[in-house]
Amino acid sequence: MHRLPYLQSTVLCGLFIVMPAMLHAQTGKAEDTRKLERALDYFSGQKYHEALLLLAALDRQYALNPRFKAYLGMCYYHEWEYDKACLYLDECIPQLEAFSPQERGVYYHAAAESHFMLGQYTEAIPLYERRLVVCHADERADVLFHLGCCHLFTGNGQAAAEYLQASLSCYEAYPVEGRQNRITQISKMVRTLQQTEAKTDKSPSYTQ
Repeated sequence: MHRLPYLQSTVLCGLFIVMPAMLHAQTGKAEDTRKLERALDYFSGQKYHEALLLLAALDRQYALNPRFKAYLGMCYYHEWEYDKACLYLDECIPQLEAFSPQERGVYYHAAAESHFMLGQYTEAIPLYERRLVVCHADERADVLFHLGCCHLFTGNGQAAAEYLQASLSCYEAYPVEGRQNRITQISKMVRTLQQTEAKTDKSPSYTQ
C-alpha cells in the first residue's frame, strides 16, 4: 500500500499553512477560497472525483502551487485517467523535493503506476527507483516487482531477473496474505529468465 492516510493528514496541514499563498490575487476571491477548502475536504475524504472537478476548475483560473497540482494529479490517478495523472505529477515531482519522504513516495507511486498502466515502462523506471528509496520495508517487494516487469518489457532480461529475485526475497521476508499467487508467478518468471540467459550463454558465437 502507499499509505494515503499520511497524505490525508498532510492535506489538512497544507490547508491551513499553504492556502493563503496558493491563489494569485486572492483578495476578494472568498468563493474560490471556499471551493479550495471543499476540494481539500473531498480529497482528504478520498472523494477524488468531486475534488478533481473543483481543483481542475481552480487550476484553469489560477496558478495552483506544486503541491495542489500534485493533488490534482492524484485525483486523475484515482479516476484512472493515467495520461492526465502523468501530465500533472511529472511536472510537479521535481518541485517537491523539500517535502517529506512519505509524501513524495505517494506521488512517486502514482506517477510510476500511471506510466506503467500506459505501457510507458522507460518513464516508469526512474519513478519506481525513487519510490524504492523512500518506501517502507514491507512495500519494497511490490516496487521491485514492477521494476522487474519494466526491465522485462524493455528487453533487459538480466536486470529483470535481478529485480524479480530481489522482489521474491522481500515477499518471503514480509509475508502478506493473498500474495501467494504473486510469489508463484515471480518464481516462474525468474526461472524462465535464468533458463533463457543460460541458453544464451551456451550458444556458440561465430566470427567472420
